[in-house]
Amino acid sequence: MDFVIYPPTSPIAFEIFNFPIRWYGIILAFSIFTGVILGYFLFLKKEGKKAAEVFLDSIFYVVVFSIIGARIFYIIGDFNFYSNHPKEMIMINHGGLSIYGAIIFGILTLIIYLSLKKENIYRYLDFFALLMPLCQSIGRWGNYFNQEAFGKPSLSFLKLFVDYTQRPLAYANYEYFHPTFLYESVLNFILFLILILLFLKKDLKNGIIFSLYLIFYSIIRIIIESIRIDSVMNISSIPIATILSIAILLFGLLNLFFIFKKTSRM
Repeated sequence: MDFVIYPPTSPIAFEIFNFPIRWYGIILAFSIFTGVILGYFLFLKKEGKKAAEVFLDSIFYVVVFSIIGARIFYIIGDFNFYSNHPKEMIMINHGGLSIYGAIIFGILTLIIYLSLKKENIYRYLDFFALLMPLCQSIGRWGNYFNQEAFGKPSLSFLKLFVDYTQRPLAYANYEYFHPTFLYESVLNFILFLILILLFLKKDLKNGIIFSLYLIFYSIIRIIIESIRIDSVMNISSIPIATILSIAILLFGLLNLFFIFKKTSRM
């Protein structure tokens, strides 16, 4: 028995004074809201009120610069299009965000903010790394409403129907594709469950959750990129997202090595 996922009738949820509100934006906002609420209560439970307030104070800057970074990375990846359509650069409501841009800019923003506040950077990075896969799991459903982030043509029982207008030219004659947005959403949620179980049950050193997130999300993304056909930028036929995943995976492993090495010396 086949299970076919059909696209929504429209990426627009509703309009306010003729301004379209897209499902993509609603889902993105909901994912951020979920992360903020959960993060606040986790901080409150594990670290106390002061740490929870620092977390809330940092959120505005992290979210703003994460979105800016996500947009910048996406524009760079598809620069030929945006150089010819410069007005589209600011049309974030049309979609087009790079998760790695969000991760890199978000981490850098958090590090700078915590350095100025003289807080323990690794402690907060662990909390944010714990929340990220949950937010990503929710956020991936924005791709469903935009009919994007799908994979190669699929003959499996689970497949996504893609409108003719949304198919890459090379695959115009195919109707069903791998729903890679769904694969990544499920894998991210599993990663979130694993990390939160470790976080709640184990007395881990600061930085381990952060490192594990970088390592395992990179593995997830490498797997997904091997199926996707809509990568906006390739280097020698290798998606730039795969190259970034390998680099971040190595950074996560190196970071984990130094944490354990430092611990063994104590």
